[in-house]
Amino acid sequence: MTPPPLTGVRVLSLEQAVALPVATRQLADLGAEVIRVQAPERARRPAGPDDLTRNKRQLGIDLNVEGASELFLRLASAVDVVCHNFTPRVVTKFGIDYESVRRVHPGVIYVSVTGFGMTGPWGPRPLFGPGAEAVSGINSLIGMADAWPGRPGTIVYADSVCGMHVAFAILAALDHRDRTGEGQHIDASLYETSVSMLGPVLAEAALGARPQRAGNTDRTFALHDVFAARGHDRHVAVSADAAQLPPAARALGLDTFDRDRFAEAISRLDAGDVARRLQDAGVAAHIVSDASDVASDPQLWARRYFAELESDGVAPHGGLPWGGGAFVPLAAADAAGADNRHVLRDVVALSDDEIAALEARGVIGVTNTPPAMPGGDHERRIARGELSRVDATHDGWRAARNAAERTPGGLQ
Repeated sequence: MTPPPLTGVRVLSLEQAVALPVATRQLADLGAEVIRVQAPERARRPAGPDDLTRNKRQLGIDLNVEGASELFLRLASAVDVVCHNFTPRVVTKFGIDYESVRRVHPGVIYVSVTGFGMTGPWGPRPLFGPGAEAVSGINSLIGMADAWPGRPGTIVYADSVCGMHVAFAILAALDHRDRTGEGQHIDASLYETSVSMLGPVLAEAALGARPQRAGNTDRTFALHDVFAARGHDRHVAVSADAAQLPPAARALGLDTFDRDRFAEAISRLDAGDVARRLQDAGVAAHIVSDASDVASDPQLWARRYFAELESDGVAPHGGLPWGGGAFVPLAAADAAGADNRHVLRDVVALSDDEIAALEARGVIGVTNTPPAMPGGDHERRIARGELSRVDATHDGWRAARNAAERTPGGLQ
């Protein structure tokens, strides 16, 4: 097989939380050697395969120990990209800021992922994804007009958006370096990448408009909403113009369209049945998918979006965001520091005695924290609203996978 496009690229990433790990995961999936740096005593061993740490080398360095910053700089001098997602104060304190790294590696691509950027009056402030969604204005656009603002359904929405922007910027910087030999500092922030997702809202605001929350409705359609179907937490999204209302009503056994009767008819049927009837009538409709629906979607499996990783069991993992997950070899995540010896021998040619001395001084180490197992008692999680239901046998995605495997052009 052709080597992945980033084969030969080395990335040293001092990372935590989600935004930067999302970016470096894309690079690792594309073939880069990503060295994930964490403090061993603060890191947690991932519970099984972890989408944020797969395919990455694990290096445990305690920057609070004398000599650790020098080791980090030595590693930085031998890689293509150096990343962090700590506040400006932290990287300056440890002497691993852009100017310090550039002194030992003038052509480095240095990436800072912070809450508000490395400069400006808010630069020193920390920020996490949910805060970025609020301060950027995203939350003010979600929900009903007469209710409180909402927020995206996943806690890592802003982090994921930022991570994808950062991955794109790193690819552009690598291309620029290959053409010119010049490195650069990529200064990315959760705040700015979240603002970039507002689209026409900023343009409307510049013209004096103040966009309002509209829930699931859209004023350009006669019908644009979500309706409850039969079963627990099952819904159907429907979008129709005025000419489509009569066929939409007839598809559900109604003589004429009446919104209340239409909603009542949907409530008595399975969501999938409603969606099929309306689609057959030429009306845009679909189940409001939850994560289980997505994991078992035959379209995604047929397109080879998912990849699988053998660990304690088999589970589907999202591959590259433009498809091809089945072609991404997945290596299970390991404990912070598990690759100390490999990295230090291979990247900076340290001897076994030198590595042992670093271990003895506490500069490097391996986390012994047991896995933080996800989940817990399913019934309790359902009762407190964390889960709506549980597919304990994983029949849904397994069936979709098997069907794709039997389909010509499907899984090979």
